[in-house]
Amino acid sequence: MAIDGSFRIEYELERFLCRCPKLATAPQLDKLVNKGKSLTEEELVDGVAELLLHPRYTIPLVGCFRPIARKIVDRAVDLLRLVPDLTSDSSDSMLEFDEGRLFKDAECEEVISIINLYVKHERGLRLHELSCLAFSRTLDLVPYLSGSIRNYFNFAPPPFKRITGKESMSHLFMQEGVHLLDAMRVSYRLLLAEPEFFCRLWDWSCFLDLVHEITSFDGENTELLLDIRWSVVQILTVVLKMSDRFSRKNKSDMLASDFGFDDEVAFACLLRWKEFLQDVSLEKAGGYLEPFRESGSCSSEEDVNLGLGASNWSYVEATDMSKSGRPFVLTSAVKKSFEMVRLAVSQRWPVLLYGPAGAGKTALISKLAHAQGSQVLSIHMDEQIDGKTLIGSYVCAEQPVNISSLDHVLSLPQAILNGLWVVFEDIDKAPADVQSILLPLLEGSSSFLTGHG
Repeated sequence: MAIDGSFRIEYELERFLCRCPKLATAPQLDKLVNKGKSLTEEELVDGVAELLLHPRYTIPLVGCFRPIARKIVDRAVDLLRLVPDLTSDSSDSMLEFDEGRLFKDAECEEVISIINLYVKHERGLRLHELSCLAFSRTLDLVPYLSGSIRNYFNFAPPPFKRITGKESMSHLFMQEGVHLLDAMRVSYRLLLAEPEFFCRLWDWSCFLDLVHEITSFDGENTELLLDIRWSVVQILTVVLKMSDRFSRKNKSDMLASDFGFDDEVAFACLLRWKEFLQDVSLEKAGGYLEPFRESGSCSSEEDVNLGLGASNWSYVEATDMSKSGRPFVLTSAVKKSFEMVRLAVSQRWPVLLYGPAGAGKTALISKLAHAQGSQVLSIHMDEQIDGKTLIGSYVCAEQPVNISSLDHVLSLPQAILNGLWVVFEDIDKAPADVQSILLPLLEGSSSFLTGHG
């Protein structure tokens, strides 16, 4: 998709097939390509929806068709809703099924009709796990699709269905260890994306039993077993809402004594988890490379800095910012800065914006938030602000009322709960008690606890 927001499905279909050349010979997709400009969104969605569930094609599909990704996800969910049983896992030897061949050298017709293929071989549970993997990746790439993905889990079991009702964890590990690790990682990935929703949606108590079983398992400490243990620990940390202070202080001792970990082993598991997420990170980064190819390579250090000085402004194009009616002007220099900041934000890298007053730093942040489907809450700091102003406090009434929960109060907890971007103006002027409240968040804390929860 171009930076100006233009999107042509026939062009993106050709780009998708260039990225996935094995699909180019599929008659169903070839028919769509031949339609050219007459190709409609509905025809495209019907033709590629099942490809979303294939591990090889999920990421390029969402990357190429991001503007219509919601329709693709909704269509895939509708097709999965028709599957008779998403928990079946037949071991019948008569139903020969080589999943490895499907992922590597399968015929195109099998790949495009992946749902029918798994239903035919009575592998509903495995189809469900592939769907969970696809939806977790999609949610990572396009967070605003959470509503469509939630619709799937309204009728589907949790991604860790494989471990529920199993009598012997050692037997499950020996027979299905790789699938078990995939289920753990996908469960953790979904938890990180929307912890409050998924914590409430499923019963996670089976992980408490799993802790005892995997620690008493007398098999060798292979990478597979260690990664499963590590994933279980991370899941329990989120579900039980262990504070980051507890995690930093006690997790190393807990891992060493109860889970057979030491710092070096735990760090190795973390690196493998990061590698598991790398495919989506590369797709996010790749989405911002095209504008730089068009503008040519940078000739000096001055070309790549993120300075927003007033001299950079000259009219190139203007786009409306949300519904405020205020235009955001993109010059050649600001366009490059904007795309570089978007790339950094997508990778969760820190960004330094600098420039004189009125250069557009705040406007750029607002534009970025709008592009991410969020809004900005600006909080101006001075010597008079205190912790109560920032996070709210209880007031006396017939029943205690927490003013931070009232609709007309724009507090930090509300911003966090609603996923807003928060801008602190003149944060250096904030008193020490306010800084102590903000410090855990600025250090990357995954939880925010007030005195009353």
